[in-house]
Amino acid sequence: MSDIISTKLVKTRKPHRCFFCAELYSSGTIMRSTTYKDGKELYREHICNVCGEYIQRYWHYGDECGYGEIKANDIEVWENIKQELNEKRNKIEVL
Repeated sequence: MSDIISTKLVKTRKPHRCFFCAELYSSGTIMRSTTYKDGKELYREHICNVCGEYIQRYWHYGDECGYGEIKANDIEVWENIKQELNEKRNKIEVL
């Protein structure tokens, strides 16, 4: 199991792929940047809002997955969350 060193929301300065869905997001996107240690190695990954919401809803302590697996393994639920978040954002923009 990995140890999380830090996690924070960032506005990206260059394009990044979300670790959990493998979608490419353009620069200027708000993503969660997480730095973690696995053994002696340090890693950093970026997580999109859709995958972050998926993790909040469906993951339990100790759950793990590899690169792109959230979307690949549960695309229907992932797409539904993406649609919900887009609708929510659109309502906020109208106000």
